[in-house]
Amino acid sequence: MPTFTQTQGSRIPVLDLGTLASSTYITSAAIDLGAAIPLDVTVELECDPNGLPASNKQLILFAKLSLDNTNFGSGPETGLTATEEADLHFIGVLPCNDTNTHRKFFRLSGLPVARSLKLVVKNDMGVALTSGNVYMASITGSSA
Repeated sequence: MPTFTQTQGSRIPVLDLGTLASSTYITSAAIDLGAAIPLDVTVELECDPNGLPASNKQLILFAKLSLDNTNFGSGPETGLTATEEADLHFIGVLPCNDTNTHRKFFRLSGLPVARSLKLVVKNDMGVALTSGNVYMASITGSSA
């Protein structure tokens, strides 16, 4: 019987959140997963709040998908307008209940399969960030 193994690729930075203001969106550049789309992608979201979070105390991670790396799904990419937020693909939430650095991992396997994507982060903490980043690593597989 063949043995199936998974391999994690390198941790790659894909988005610097900088000092993202509260209630604001920021979006990565387009990410091309390649013709051989990985089995999964692990996304790491980290942040350091600039003060004690208030209101919803969270960062929200979304994705915009594209089949051709040109026509991406609709939804906000920058600024404060949340009108089309429901058009984004929800990935998960990073709770931020204090002033410490927070980090959480997510997977993309529940989304529709698409070669290209953009990651969108909304600061829903009530305070700006001191810093923050998004990283990713592809998960591939093989059988022997």
